[in-house]
Parts: sequence; C-alpha cells; structure tokens
Amino acid sequence: MKLLLKILILLVINASAFSQESKFVIKGNIKNIYNPTTVYLLAIEGSKWDVVDSMKSQKGEVFFSRNEIPETGEYYISWNDDKFLNIVINNENLISFTADNLEPDLDVKIIESEENKIFYKLKGFENTIDSLSEKGDEYYEKGLTTQMQKIKHLISETITAIEDTLVFLEKQHKNSFAVKIYKSSIPPSFKKYCLQNPDNEYKSEYDFLKRHYFDNIDKNDSCLVNSRVLYDACSFYLRTFTEVKNTENYIKTANFIISSFSWNNKQFDYVLNLLLNTFEAASFDDVFIYLFNTYMHSAICDGEIPGETERKAMSMQKLKKGSVAPELSGFDRFGKKISLSDYKGKTVLLMFWESSCPHCRKAIPYVLELLKSKPNIVVLSFSIDTNEQKWIGGILEEQLPEPSISDLKGFDGQNAINWYLWGTPAFFVINPEGIIIAKPLTLKALEEVLE
Repeated sequence: MKLLLKILILLVINASAFSQESKFVIKGNIKNIYNPTTVYLLAIEGSKWDVVDSMKSQKGEVFFSRNEIPETGEYYISWNDDKFLNIVINNENLISFTADNLEPDLDVKIIESEENKIFYKLKGFENTIDSLSEKGDEYYEKGLTTQMQKIKHLISETITAIEDTLVFLEKQHKNSFAVKIYKSSIPPSFKKYCLQNPDNEYKSEYDFLKRHYFDNIDKNDSCLVNSRVLYDACSFYLRTFTEVKNTENYIKTANFIISSFSWNNKQFDYVLNLLLNTFEAASFDDVFIYLFNTYMHSAICDGEIPGETERKAMSMQKLKKGSVAPELSGFDRFGKKISLSDYKGKTVLLMFWESSCPHCRKAIPYVLELLKSKPNIVVLSFSIDTNEQKWIGGILEEQLPEPSISDLKGFDGQNAINWYLWGTPAFFVINPEGIIIAKPLTLKALEEVLE
C-alpha cells in the first residue's frame, strides 16, 4: 500500500511538472563567445524594437522559454550591442540554432524550426542581392559601365530566382510568415503586369510602381506590423515617389500611403504614426498638422487630457515663433507663487525639466554654463515632477538658480496642457513683450538662438 501511494505521489508530481513546462523555447549556441554576456530577445516593430526577455550567457549558450508562444512576427536575438540575429516566430514551440560570433553574417544554422529554415533560405537570396549591389556601387564610382550591366543582369536573375522560390514555398507552406515577409518586400513586376495587361495605361515602370508599389503586401495581416516590412516599404516610397520635396507633394504622397493601408486598423495606425514621426523629425510642421487634423483630430473626445500626438500638433500650431506665450504659474521650493508674467520686460529662457529625465540632467549644466555670460536673461525652470522631494532634490543636485517652480501635477497639470508639453527637456525663448521668439529642439540650436 505504501509503495502504491509513493508511485501515485510521483505520478502527480511528474504530471504537475509536465503541465508547467514551457510551451515555447528558443535555444542555441553562439560560437566564439568567451566571456559572460547578456543576450536579449527583441520584438521588432518597423525600425524599433522592444525587449521581450534577457538572459546571462556564460559561453554563448542561449535559452529563452515562455508559457505562451509570442505573437507572430520578426524578432532579434541580440548581444554585445552590435550583434543582431534575425528569427521569425510563427506558432512553433521550438526554435533551435547555432551561430558564430566572429562571422560577419553570424553564419546562422537553423537546427529546429521549419519557419526559420524557410526564412534563412530566402535570406540567402537577399544577401546575394546586397553583395551584388555593393559591387555595383563600386563599379559605378569607377565608371565601369560594362561591369555594371553584368551586375544588373545578375541582380535581375537573383530576383527572378527568389520570386520562383516564393511561388514554390507558398504552395508548400501556406501559412509561412517568412514567405509573407519576403513576398511583401519585393515590388510587383511591371514586366509581368504588361504581359497580363498589354493595353495598360503606364508609360514606364516608375509610373506603374507609383500606383502599385504596395500590391504585394498582405493588407489583411496585422502581424506585418511586427516586422520591418511596412517601415521599409513606406520609407522607400516616400523618398522615391515624392518628386518635389515640398509640403504639397509630401501631403499627396502621405495620403496615398495611408489610403493603401486603410483596410487594416493595426496597419493603418502604424503607418499613420510612422508618417507623423517622420515629418515631425524633418520639421515639416504643416504636413504633420495636416495629417493630424485629417486622420486623428476627429478621434479625440472633448474633455480628454490630450495625448502626445495631439500636443505635438497643437504646439506646432499654437506655440510657433511669433505666438504669445501662455501664462505659466507655480510655486518655488519655499512656497512662493511665481508666474511667467512676473518677468515681462525681460528676456526669459523657459526650461521644462524633470528630475528623473537623464536628458534633462545632461542639458542643465550645459545651459547654466552657457548663460553665465548672459546675466540679462532670466532662466525660469519648470519641473514636471509630481513628487516634491524628488523635485527639490533635483534642484539642489543641479544647483538650479531661482526662479525654479513646479505645480507638482506632471504632464496632466494645466500648465503642461497649456504649453502642450509632451516631453522633457523643452526650451522656449520669450522676449520682453511676452512673445515666443524660438523653441530650440537641441542644445546647439539653443546656443545659436542665445548668441
């Protein structure tokens, strides 16, 4: 009886252990790593990535496990800050590989994972095209026309080979995400289109691609957001098919791109935000405002605290150079109420900062040093902190001069809302009449304004 009881207990324990086993595992070995290093699993979204998991590898061993299979998409396994090994996750429980830290292409070998065997088979074509393109650039610089034509022919043959391989693989592996990635990455063929539509309206391949460039991208698959496909396609289209780089033409191009991805909410949201970020970074404020007003403004409810994108758009419209500076009020660390209007008649550098913001901590000493030779300029610093001790601690650590104020309400406070504040540090230069004369985005730009 005791023996039977022990057996039953062991069976229960083993069953419990089995039920807790991971449903998803990545394991691998990276040769020529001799020191302990942190290895990361990164989820890709366009040109960005997020950390999904991390582990300490002693000599190149890699092991990640999860209770659920992660969302379908492209991922990186990364180490040493500059090593990125591509994998695809798509409803498989196990991915197993080897790689070599000393090889430029990491010499990846997939041991287990049909999806990644397909991915690296197709990646081999991509590497061939990249290598040929580099050679072509070299011949172009040297003016070697004959060699360039040979390279162009070889690239064309390789593209045909990858297209034929994709047709074959798509039949064999109908749900392969790797196939979908590479199919989406190749523009539609003008030559094939002309064979099927001999009386078409297009006078050149350029005209055809301007209208059909996104045709090979599956507009129904939200998971393509979890790859570089949409980022690469939209970025290339924006650069290549905006013939004259001005506001009017950028708006036309952006409208076409957005309309191409309007069938799928996740793709639509990604593409819209990609374009907004692109035009904000390029300081095309009018395009940013147009896109915001056309595609986002109607979705924002009255009375809601404005989000980052709305604040960016409103800042571009309401706080541009020549605008009247809104009022700003807060209390200093001694409890005295101070307002921006108290300094009318003086030039003011208004600096928004936060004690936990590393960029602020880096900028503050630079700004204070810069203003040592400009005693007539008032530095009014306003903290977005919500914790009084952290705010005062930051003042003392950075030796910020008075007036240094806060309302301790963070980004949701009325001051931050009135100034459409969405990030720190942020700088505004205000003249004695209370007019915004500059809102420099970099320390170099700030220095130029103050000079």
